Amino acid sequence: MTTPSERARSLVWAGAFLVELNKDQTLPLGIRRNAAVIARHFPTTLDIKRMASAPFPDVEMGSSAELADWLKEYPDGPLRDSTRLRFPEEQPLPKSKRKRED
Repeated sequence: MTTPSERARSLVWAGAFLVELNKDQTLPLGIRRNAAVIARHFPTTLDIKRMASAPFPDVEMGSSAELADWLKEYPDGPLRDSTRLRFPEEQPLPKSKRKRED
């Protein structure tokens, strides 16, 4: 059975994952664009905290230290109200990221 804390952690992880996908220039443009579109309507950490404060919460936010621990594998951080993901445009990869033509 999923606990409210596990549910909140999953939402935080998924939001952070959308941030990572959007910023990863090595991914195809379509994936980065989809991440931006989905993130626009995905709950932010503030939304999750609000859900946790409802009379009968389905989610439960931990402490700031617990949130930091949840995010240690996501260097770009969680999806917050202040997060602004840009809609990616086609850009050539840097030479170091291109496939070698042998």
